[in-house]
Amino acid sequence: MKHHILRSCLLLLVLLLCGLALARTPATSNSISPPGNSLTGPSARILVVYYSRTGNTEQMARGVIEGAKRVPGVVTKLRKANEASKEDFDTADGIILGCPTYFANLPGEMKAIMDNWNWKMKVDFTDKVGGAFATAGGQVGGQGHVVVSLLLFMLNNRMIVAGPLYHNEVSGSIWGESGAAAITGPLDPGVSDKELDAAQRLGERIARITKKIKGS
Repeated sequence: MKHHILRSCLLLLVLLLCGLALARTPATSNSISPPGNSLTGPSARILVVYYSRTGNTEQMARGVIEGAKRVPGVVTKLRKANEASKEDFDTADGIILGCPTYFANLPGEMKAIMDNWNWKMKVDFTDKVGGAFATAGGQVGGQGHVVVSLLLFMLNNRMIVAGPLYHNEVSGSIWGESGAAAITGPLDPGVSDKELDAAQRLGERIARITKKIKGS
């Protein structure tokens, strides 16, 4: 009887020691990470949607993507306006829109597509971060108006908007602009390096703000 009790006590002691050892063992790489951790997925998703007929606005859109990729942990997606799906918008944390300028205004097709995001697709843009860019044939071709029109669409859809930042190394001043733009007509054909830089600055700024708001 005494031997039986002794064996039982020894077995209980062994079980207690094993339990303590397991409790002190650090978590392995198979552990489940909390939301927002880099092991579980990207910290922020940036969607760039554009409308382009000649390729100039598409080039600016790709510049925006390059800028967003400068921010660690950000995943980017590029879509033509008529190909963007509800899932693309729903999964995006930041959305950047761009299009050319027709008669100092948004292209009619772009406006119709944007309206359908609301009326047909029922996209919820609430609290997503937004930015805008545009191209135009002339120096005062209306590209500023188009950028503002895109931003107003975002504000009316409850989004948070921002633009690229610039730094004057001589005076030390820092300022922001409403968006990025390029002159692509006969006076200045194509997209220049400086205009592409503006697109990259826009993408990087929106990506950084988006990541900051997500708390990543």
